[in-house]
Amino acid sequence: MLQRPEPQWHSLTLGADARPALDDSAAATPPRKRILVLAPRDPYPVLGGDRLRIHRLVRELAPYHDFTLVTFCRSRRERDAPPPADGLFKSVHRIVLPCWRSLTNTLGALATREPLQVAFYRSAEFRATVEALAPSHDAVLAHLVRTAEYARGLPLLRILEMTDAISMNLARVALLDTGYFDVRRWIYALEAPRMRAYERRIVNAFDVVSLTSEVDKSFLLKGAGEAGDRILVVPNGVDGPDAVPPPQAARNPDEIAFVGHMGTLQNYDAAWFFAHEVLPRIRARRPNAVFRIIGPIGRAAKRRLGSLPGVRVEGIVPSVHDALATARVGVCPTRAGSGIQNKVLDYFVSRLAVVSSPYGAEGIEGARPGGHLLIATGAAEWADSVLRVLDDEPLAQRLADAGRGFARSRFRWGQRVQPLAGKLEHLLQQRNVLRMLEAGADLSELEPVLAES
Repeated sequence: MLQRPEPQWHSLTLGADARPALDDSAAATPPRKRILVLAPRDPYPVLGGDRLRIHRLVRELAPYHDFTLVTFCRSRRERDAPPPADGLFKSVHRIVLPCWRSLTNTLGALATREPLQVAFYRSAEFRATVEALAPSHDAVLAHLVRTAEYARGLPLLRILEMTDAISMNLARVALLDTGYFDVRRWIYALEAPRMRAYERRIVNAFDVVSLTSEVDKSFLLKGAGEAGDRILVVPNGVDGPDAVPPPQAARNPDEIAFVGHMGTLQNYDAAWFFAHEVLPRIRARRPNAVFRIIGPIGRAAKRRLGSLPGVRVEGIVPSVHDALATARVGVCPTRAGSGIQNKVLDYFVSRLAVVSSPYGAEGIEGARPGGHLLIATGAAEWADSVLRVLDDEPLAQRLADAGRGFARSRFRWGQRVQPLAGKLEHLLQQRNVLRMLEAGADLSELEPVLAES
């Protein structure tokens, strides 16, 4: 019989990888539970919605548990980079997955029913690393379905942090009438049914599944069997400025802001639709109106969008909230998507008036059209709604203040993560009791554990 080779992973350790032995003085303090986090992309730097999501979840849970990160990178240089300085992860294990290997995996999956995104991240080295680390951990948290296969069979408490129902997003994007060619629409049309079937199977292999919105949960539950009691809605929070942002009177009444990672098709389409279809209608009445695009963007997209009249492509900025301090209105013209649109929460806490599409607002539970934001569909309605805000400073101020108050009261990260934190604590204690019973513990030994649960 062939023996499995030892995994050749690279570890960057900030704390001891094995559990330390407790001396008598510490014997009364239960050891902190250890959670193994599997991420398809390194959470650092914290740019983009997926990285922000896993980083903030771990940040809120880190006071109670110890975390180990296993993630992918593209080169040895990335693998050997210094560990993150914030200390959220006790150790970091980066696995090199070259682009050519991901492409080979994806091409090989075309003739199967495997989702292409799952195949893209297939790695024997990653699996061996996870299996080597699992025995020293109490739980595994797989971030996105792309890493679910590595966690599904482990004898640990298993958490799947899905974020969104990806198949819903894929199907919506595939149906877009874009007016321009993008090969990703055809890939998404191929991927959507594969991912839909996979998502509804994979949730049954996990003890806890988290999603950002009730819309995504409802979509996933259609065909997910008895998984409903395991699925938690854990909306994103938002980190906003502590100081009160400038009032509308101090802002540029012709400034319209859009924040998003332009590498995603849904964000690019939203910016293109607004710049190409909506902005000319606005500038016909307000010739000085400017559409600012803030966030990572490739050179081709920057050239295409930046060539349109009134469009200012700014790319990555040192602080999103500082960049938004001069804009009157933040727009979210997404015509496809899923989950929560972080950009809307950023606009709220930055005290902008907000105009959004129905897709942009659907994941933000409690947001009232006309109270916290305006809703628009179609180019003509979009132009009319944005012009209302640009022309009417009192309306813009009322929306901006209502939105900021709403986000600060309902979307703080600590508040949003609390249901997941409570669920994890309960299930970890439950597993601890079961292990003690299997080991023959008597009632006197169980009483302290039961008192904590």
